[in-house]
Amino acid sequence: MRIYGVVTGLALFATVPVEAAPEPVAPKPRIELSTLFGSDAYPPLATNLGEDGLVVAALTIDPLGAVTACRIVTSSDSTSLDAATCRIITEHKTVFSPAHDAEGKAVAGSYTLKTRWILPEPPPSPLNSMGQRLTLLLSNKAVIKRCELRDMPGNVAVEAMTMCAGFREYMAAMFGGNPETSPPGDIEVLALIDRTIGQAARLSGPMPAGITLIQDIGSEFVVQPDGTRTGCTPVSTLVVETMGEEDAKSVDPCVSAERFVAHQGAPIKVQDRMQMGYRLIGRPVGK
Repeated sequence: MRIYGVVTGLALFATVPVEAAPEPVAPKPRIELSTLFGSDAYPPLATNLGEDGLVVAALTIDPLGAVTACRIVTSSDSTSLDAATCRIITEHKTVFSPAHDAEGKAVAGSYTLKTRWILPEPPPSPLNSMGQRLTLLLSNKAVIKRCELRDMPGNVAVEAMTMCAGFREYMAAMFGGNPETSPPGDIEVLALIDRTIGQAARLSGPMPAGITLIQDIGSEFVVQPDGTRTGCTPVSTLVVETMGEEDAKSVDPCVSAERFVAHQGAPIKVQDRMQMGYRLIGRPVGK
């Protein structure tokens, strides 16, 4: 009986659970982080440039759960999206629960944030005629000396450096920095951009005399009452000869997912057109 009692006691002792030692715990989001990076948070510059992509950032999180450092590990190739990712996550102080060590004490930790920015769906376009005149003055090395964009017919100035930078790249491929093709003076670039509803006249006006036209691209289409565009056909496709063949093929004025505000009545005819040309300023006499 004595031996049985000892064995029974040992068996009971063996069944008593032993508490496991606490393990370190990494920081954890308190919310769904993707909700911080929706369309309302999309950087305007990235929207205008059509930029999207995946950003991977290494975060440092303090014992209170606040993000104290953000380092981009994988860039989206968009400066504004990368910057917005770190700015937004550091501004929100309570989205993480902190890390804990083996003793259960809150400590600093790290977290890898993966954010995929998806371009917001653009709002429906209004069915209004509109026109713009862009004037760009470049040096013969393709340095921007003047940039001006005006909404017509009111002749209202609009911020245009992003657009001018795009046109600068286009002209630099033709002239900038090449001694054999760079003109001796400045280059004035003029772009006329129009959307015409029905039979209305173009608001940007005619291309002035003395301008060498290097691009004239346009299309005609019909907007149905539900806002969809149908029956698109190119109406002008002049593309500068120096443009590469593949680039020229990609200039298709009918490739668009644009939608319009719904309207009552019959379908409405719309014409889009963009003309671009240049003239040389300061060319020596007789040259």
